[in-house]
Amino acid sequence: MSVSLDELLQTLLSAERAGVQVAAASLRECQNPTLRPVLEQILAGEGESCRRLLTCMQHLGLEPNRQTGEFYARAMAIADLNERLAFIDRGQRWVIRKLQEALPDCTDPTVCEELETVLRIHEENSAATPA
Repeated sequence: MSVSLDELLQTLLSAERAGVQVAAASLRECQNPTLRPVLEQILAGEGESCRRLLTCMQHLGLEPNRQTGEFYARAMAIADLNERLAFIDRGQRWVIRKLQEALPDCTDPTVCEELETVLRIHEENSAATPA
């Protein structure tokens, strides 16, 4: 693994926190009944991912950071909700890539199971995002 598991978990946790905030803010702005369920699914998935990453960190005895990733400011700078959703999906795919790279080297069964679930959540959210 190019980055340590600790670094990966901290980076992902910051990114997921940003994802929760972006999805929540976008949902508050959303007037499109077609996009609302997608944003609700993303919000739920990002929150679940945060919980699962925190479970991994607690299991490993790691102190979670309190940071929110830069993704929030970058996403919220995009005024058009459809364009922002496309940006959110790029973030989903980034998490998918990071997890796909890391999972083959994962040796802790608890961490592997949690990260596999986070991967599945992001794959499902990405698939639900309109093209």
